Amino acid sequence: MSHAPWWVRWPSLLLHPFAVFALLTLVAAWRLDPAALSRAMAGMAVVVAIVWAFAWWRWRSGRWSTVDASRAQERPLLYAIALSLAGTYWLWIGGRASAMSAGVLSAIAMLCIAGLANHWIKLSLHMACLVFAGVVLLGLWRPLGLVLLACVPLLAWSRLRLARHSWVEVLGGSVLGALAGAPLLP
Repeated sequence: MSHAPWWVRWPSLLLHPFAVFALLTLVAAWRLDPAALSRAMAGMAVVVAIVWAFAWWRWRSGRWSTVDASRAQERPLLYAIALSLAGTYWLWIGGRASAMSAGVLSAIAMLCIAGLANHWIKLSLHMACLVFAGVVLLGLWRPLGLVLLACVPLLAWSRLRLARHSWVEVLGGSVLGALAGAPLLP
């Protein structure tokens, strides 16, 4: 990413899955279970910190070409760690008893499908997460959901311009996010 101009990099950084899922967690807890807000956000902060530290370490050690695990062969371990942490997060927030249970399980299913598909196609997780959050937020706080969905073309352009994905990978990630988020709409 360092060779691209800032205006190409910034959409991918601002709409990074970490930021998008932190925002989604904040709004979901606020709307569905305000008493669990601090617990949900603390858990999300730990998950993001662990995944970020792992990604940074893999990139700095030269095992990954970018901090985003931009090559398909770099992703299996990332998926394993993310899924393990997502399952632990689900338990942390209360499992099935949590008002956010269905959302977390849908995100886990989305990551599982992306991980399984990785053998054939490196779906854009940036796109999947943004579209997933946008669709879910349509049911939780519609104005914010519309804002996130309006950002989809900008993020797609950034991911393509940075040469992190092909059109098929960007579109596939978007479709996966929409399919994972749609069942959560009221």
